Amino acid sequence: MFIRREVRSLGPQDPTLKYYADAVAEMKKRSQGISPGEWPSTSWEYQAAIHGTMLENPLPTWNRCTHGSWFFVAWHRMFVYYFEEIVRSVIDDLHGADAAKGWALPYWNYCRGGNYASIPDAFREPEGGNNPLYVAQRRPGINSGTPLLDAWAEDKKALARPHFVGKAEFGGGEAPPHEQFWSQGGAFEQTPHNAVHVGVGGQGGWMTNIDEAAKDPIFWLHHSNIDRIWAQWLSQPSRENPTEKKWLGQEFEFFDPAGKTASKACHEVVDTTKLGYEYDAVDGIPSGDAAPAAPAGPASTEGEAPVAAAADPPADEPAEGQVPSEPKFVGATEEKVTLTGESEAIPVEIDERAREEVREASKRTDPRHLYLNIEDIEGEVNPGTIYGIYVDLPKGADAETRAKHHVGNVSFFGIEKARAPKGDEHGHSLRLSVEVGGLLRALGGGDSFEGDQICVTFCPLTLPGEEDASHEEFPVHIGRISLAVDA
Repeated sequence: MFIRREVRSLGPQDPTLKYYADAVAEMKKRSQGISPGEWPSTSWEYQAAIHGTMLENPLPTWNRCTHGSWFFVAWHRMFVYYFEEIVRSVIDDLHGADAAKGWALPYWNYCRGGNYASIPDAFREPEGGNNPLYVAQRRPGINSGTPLLDAWAEDKKALARPHFVGKAEFGGGEAPPHEQFWSQGGAFEQTPHNAVHVGVGGQGGWMTNIDEAAKDPIFWLHHSNIDRIWAQWLSQPSRENPTEKKWLGQEFEFFDPAGKTASKACHEVVDTTKLGYEYDAVDGIPSGDAAPAAPAGPASTEGEAPVAAAADPPADEPAEGQVPSEPKFVGATEEKVTLTGESEAIPVEIDERAREEVREASKRTDPRHLYLNIEDIEGEVNPGTIYGIYVDLPKGADAETRAKHHVGNVSFFGIEKARAPKGDEHGHSLRLSVEVGGLLRALGGGDSFEGDQICVTFCPLTLPGEEDASHEEFPVHIGRISLAVDA
């Protein structure tokens, strides 16, 4: 059984990252000097292209990642699994069987915050250069060791979702199996997955672009952690994966260490031990491993909102086994919203005929959900800016108050792909949904929300030293913001 370990739990003499760097360098050599159509399937560039590539005339096996889909976690588990097998084989070639037999891909647990949320030293530029794990195409602050913001990297909101499938639930909605980027992913895909991608990549970085992300060696440790979070979600009571045959039986093709095609179905990858690996700790906190302190830095900016340390599942979730019904709209904006890097506060009027129903649904004794939908998100390029979404945020709120009104993030990962997909896919816009019933109940003192509207604020979340989030050259448009309630 291979053990995937948290990267910062590796001791100073542990060779795991050295072997990884050597394997990355060797895999990159395999595609040097030859045309893309001749790249070996076990080369670095070929493996990255399976996820996505900007090359013209891509091979049929490229651009195959699934996002905005209930297949997101299963496809990426298979992708990382076969990649790990290839790397292990390369380590065997370079360092021998003894080195390979104990090697497993580490995971980067940025969810722990503090120094854990900074990119590991091995991925930063060393003196003299020539580090296979370093790429310049990252957000400058990240490459200099600034930790990801808590609001980008937290996983508690996603882990608290009780269902895999459904609006604003953990794993995403039903989608065709071979569409590279569908429209609405789960809470887990939005944060931390998408937010960490854009947080690392910034404007123009590889991790920000779905077609370049897998070229960055940190991508694989990021997705090892994403895979671990799926296992953590399943370890909680009353959590289960989809049971439909069209999910369980869906197969996807990859390549084994010999370069031959290999495939697995979703039902074959729901248990990591059946794949021969497990995590040092499902909750991401190895025994005896204390979190290092965050490095000193500038005070939080106005746009930075820390996430509360504890986030227990809301008490108003539906009973076990109850899947939320299809919600109905009770209010929406009428004008398009354009984001260019400034905070934007938008009132969402609740339809007069639905206000009483919203008030009833916002009572603590009512099991229904209330959803905030951000719809028809369009833009030519991901600006590299992550926006926090706040509901009824008071003016001049301090950090603690801001955290209480923070309901999610929007980071525009894949916006280019949705607008202009490859192959015969149809163009479409992005959308996301977050559950806001708990917050509205809190605003109403737990009895009922008495307002006639909610105010949704989009606020750019910036690293210290990078407070200018302006992206007027890459505007993002939101067609509608709506509120819905379970029928």
